[in-house]
Amino acid sequence: MMGKLIWLMGPSGSGKDSLLAELRLREQTQLLVAHRYITRDASAGSENHIALSEREFFYPRGAKPAGLKLAR
Repeated sequence: MMGKLIWLMGPSGSGKDSLLAELRLREQTQLLVAHRYITRDASAGSENHIALSEREFFYPRGAKPAGLKLAR
């Protein structure tokens, strides 16, 4: 059986974590949640996430920007 990839995105406080928590409680759901990579400081809030700079987030593993400028 082929799995499905679902991107759950939304602004801070929109209920993403609540939705994931509810899905985890369902017996029939075989849910695997990927690590969360965000451009917030590692000490920000209680979220389980991996903090990255904007450059690391948008250009992972040494990828070079193609004429785009990052906000500072």
